[in-house]
Amino acid sequence: MKTESIELQFLSEEKESATLVRHSFRIPVSEKESVHVIIKQKPYRVFNISQGGVGINSDGLFGLKFGDIYTGCELILQNERLKGLTGKIIHYSPSASGQLEHGIQWIGLDGEQRQSLDVVFLQMKSRVLENNDRKISKIQRLEK
Repeated sequence: MKTESIELQFLSEEKESATLVRHSFRIPVSEKESVHVIIKQKPYRVFNISQGGVGINSDGLFGLKFGDIYTGCELILQNERLKGLTGKIIHYSPSASGQLEHGIQWIGLDGEQRQSLDVVFLQMKSRVLENNDRKISKIQRLEK
């Protein structure tokens, strides 16, 4: 090999003992809701959504890399289509099913885009908590 390997970075004990906390409420998206995001003209199924982004999974996510920024994304919901979004890949990992899961954070939102996403998110959150059709535990419901 002609290139050097990446150095390992050790974490301090303080960082290792810190509790991991999610900063945003995530709503699981059922398959019957058919929520998708389009990135580079390719649709991906959304498996969870938050006010700041979406989680997607697919066998064909190999072209999406951590830190990449994609402009011209679209979020397709049952009754709404939000265009012109910019998404940044902030997370990826293999799922239990063997598919790759990616977390996409919306960045550079204008006021109208933010308001549209907030309205959609709050409607979905209310519906999910009211119906409890996604087997959300009592602890998760207390976060609302």
